[in-house]
Amino acid sequence: MEQPFTMQMRLTEEAMILDLHGELNKPAETVLLGSYSWDDGLQDGRSCLILNLQEVNYINSAGMAVLIRLARSGKKSQFHTFAYGVSVHYQKLFRMVGLTEYLMIYPDEQSVMERISALHEAEQEEN
Repeated sequence: MEQPFTMQMRLTEEAMILDLHGELNKPAETVLLGSYSWDDGLQDGRSCLILNLQEVNYINSAGMAVLIRLARSGKKSQFHTFAYGVSVHYQKLFRMVGLTEYLMIYPDEQSVMERISALHEAEQEEN
């Protein structure tokens, strides 16, 4: 049975977190890409986008294209893109299509947040 795509946004000081649910397919494109002007960067100086894919049960080629576009926007607009909750099957597909060049995969939200903290510490040491 098809599960319609939904998305909730959460904000932390350093990141925008998108909790994605359902099927990531063509109808999800309008919700995900139309919800925000990704090419303009993230709001209020945030430097990281986190995609929570724990509740995504299906990603087809259109959904994969949406993720690629989103992650490429991050590279262009200078924000880091992370994902967690990605099944082993989709991790392999992400690598095959080159998505992991733009998006870092972690096992859970805490691991992502630890990586973001380390990135910010490194950036502060450089400045």
